Amino acid sequence: MPLEHPSAPAMDSESPRPAARALKFAVSLGFYAGTESIRALRRLAGLTTPPVAVVIYYHHVLSEHRERFARQLDHLMHWTTPLRGDRIEASWADARYSIVTVDDGWKSFADNAVPELARRNIPVTMFAISGRLGHSVDGIEFDRLVTPEELRALDADVMTIGSHTASHAKMTELDAAEAMRELRDSRAQLEALLGHDVAMFCFPYGAYRDDLIPLCREAGYRRVFTCVPTLADPAGFVQGRVRVDPTDWPLEFHLKLMGAYRWLPAAIAMKRRLLAMLRGGPSVGGAATGRLPTG
Repeated sequence: MPLEHPSAPAMDSESPRPAARALKFAVSLGFYAGTESIRALRRLAGLTTPPVAVVIYYHHVLSEHRERFARQLDHLMHWTTPLRGDRIEASWADARYSIVTVDDGWKSFADNAVPELARRNIPVTMFAISGRLGHSVDGIEFDRLVTPEELRALDADVMTIGSHTASHAKMTELDAAEAMRELRDSRAQLEALLGHDVAMFCFPYGAYRDDLIPLCREAGYRRVFTCVPTLADPAGFVQGRVRVDPTDWPLEFHLKLMGAYRWLPAAIAMKRRLLAMLRGGPSVGGAATGRLPTG
């Protein structure tokens, strides 16, 4: 799988810088080689290998990137078994699984990605910003969010709708009352629009703290997603995810899909502890904010 260079510039503020992207790719390639060697040795020894499940998340899929996105889905179908985000099985066989999600609810994803997903019967969860439907966020002008009517039309077949707050607020900047209002208002608005329960939530910008998790439970959510690239946990309330884009290099996408970026949380936590030691301050772990730098 040769490298390809993206044909378009970074499309949003969360896109990683080229140098950081290349470094993460290189380390992940080495990590993947090591973990796959261990899995191969276990099979040779007659031992079972643990199942691997990865949650990926998209943002935009522009019309000029639809063919690349379709190739990614074919790759995903070849290497993994797709699962629904709200029904991650409690027990898995020795295999690889994937869960596809998308943040914000962009019109480009509805127009270009959803038909490709439906054609392959791949389930997807869209985390919608209930108070911004039909508009945009973060100053993005080349795309808009789906309207309430468009969102309702998507809520069938392969699509499941989750909450991404009411206003796309960075939850770590809110007090408990404000955070709870975002959680409850978004869920109530989406349930009123769709006519059924909304059980999943995703933190905007990947920004969360441990003390926000109980609020999600109190607000009635049954599964919460972050932007920390850990493997999926079938019994877990909190699920990590890794960002993918249609412009990812083919091998880069493969590594993400295989869980090869899961070294990042430990590396970031180690870096923070080292910096804290050098500064003579208290050590700060990566789980405190739940936010991984994107570059």
